Order: sequence, then structure tokens, then C-alpha cells
Amino acid sequence: MGKIFVYSTVFMLFLLSACSNETGNTDGGEPGITGYVMDKEGQQILVVSTEAKDYSENGGIEEYYDAVWASEAPKDVKVGEQVKIWFDGGMDTSYPGQAAVGKLEVLPSFSPEGATLSEAEALNRALSKTVLENEILTAQSISYNSDEDQWSIILKNTDSYEEHTVNVEDK
Repeated sequence: MGKIFVYSTVFMLFLLSACSNETGNTDGGEPGITGYVMDKEGQQILVVSTEAKDYSENGGIEEYYDAVWASEAPKDVKVGEQVKIWFDGGMDTSYPGQAAVGKLEVLPSFSPEGATLSEAEALNRALSKTVLENEILTAQSISYNSDEDQWSIILKNTDSYEEHTVNVEDK
């Protein structure tokens, strides 16, 4: 009788863990992060959200941007692309967080009429022109000015909130 209880308890725990739906895991729930690829080192990509979360009601900061170094990213993912990532397992809670890619979806990049570059290519060039060591940046705004034939990208430091405007010629 004792063995039946132990086996049934283990079976129930197995069922409960299989039915859980943690946000960000590859089980069909919401992605763990949606943002732009702001840096890449080998098969690791730094993804930073563009939408700030407000934790001030709980004593936290008012403007917090999710950021994750995601390992095991597909080799063809480029800096500047907007992606959704579902994690494989948990995420380390350092800043930026660290997690393994379970599933990655590259979102379509906008290319305005008359522009040669896409939004992703313009952001990639802006980031390659910006030398800000050890800073985590988020893309606040990416816009194309057809009269000047250039992109204007506003990058924001997620720690100091300082903004940097980078202009990229559309060539």
C-alpha cells in the first residue's frame, strides 16, 4: 500500500510539472523577451526590450528594460533585428539576464518607401558607429527621413537613461 502511495504521488508531481506554463519557455506561452539584438558574440546575442517596465509602486525603479544574453542563438541572427525569444529552461537573474534560446522568431524589418536600408540594417549600422563600452542600450526610436535620405536612431542607456542620437546615411 505504501508503494502505491509513493508511485501515485510521484506520478501526480510529474503531471503537474508537465502542465505548468512558465512565461518564456518553449511550451507555447508568451516569449520570455521581445526586443532588438543589440550585440552578438559568437552564438550569444544581447536582446534588449524597447518597452520600459515601471516597478516604482513596489519600491523598484520606474524605468526598467529587460535585457538578456541569449546563448545557443541561430548563427544567421544579426545585430539590429527585432526578435522574440522563448527560453530553454530558466533564466539567470543577473542584469542582463542569461538564458538559452529554446525558440527564436525574427520579426519582419520595416523598409520605408524610398529607403535602401531596412530598419534592422540602419540599427546595425548605428550600433557599429556607437562605441559605448559596457553600456546596455535600448532602441528608443528608429525613423527614416526621405528628404535627407538618412535614418535617425535614438539609443538609450538602460542604466543612466542618457540618450544618444545616431544618424545613418541610407546607402
